[in-house]
Amino acid sequence: MRLVHDAGEAAWLPPAGDATTESTLRFGPAGFEAYARVLQLPDPAFDRQPEAEVADEVLDAAPSDDELVTRVVEVLGGSSDDLFLLLWEGYPYRPELPATARFDLGGLRRYALARGTVEDWARWVDEAAEPHGRAFPPAFAWPADRAWCIAFDVDAHFAGIGASEEAITRLLDADGLEMVPTTHGSTPPLYG
Repeated sequence: MRLVHDAGEAAWLPPAGDATTESTLRFGPAGFEAYARVLQLPDPAFDRQPEAEVADEVLDAAPSDDELVTRVVEVLGGSSDDLFLLLWEGYPYRPELPATARFDLGGLRRYALARGTVEDWARWVDEAAEPHGRAFPPAFAWPADRAWCIAFDVDAHFAGIGASEEAITRLLDADGLEMVPTTHGSTPPLYG
């Protein structure tokens, strides 16, 4: 995986001040045929439910961030040999993200842009995991042909997916993934 110094490859995401920024953080950019949320944890029983109220066995059974993203990429497949990844600069990566161009999404988050295969990313995740072993997901992942986009915002209990109807159906039918169909612009239930 290599860092890309020209953030132009991320320019298809909304610029600062765009009204869809919040939805883009949760689901990727507008314009895909279909959207879904892949749940890492079950949706909260009520909006802003404290995550601490989730049973330990549910938390223990939840896929890790990197397992969830890797599984979604495997199911979406096709063009996953050439991925672009936005890495949120707020995560405590080890080693730290080197100085490179940053992409600013709506004045809310700043990211470094990287490019590589899913295997490159898995290797980098292993090396970049913080001391107690937690690996952090890319905030966004998409193939060079932009056939789909995964968005995994900070502290979210789900990854948002934008793709074709056929790709979302494949995800809904995939073993080991709990999915909720959604629309771009919807407000999902969130933990507090």
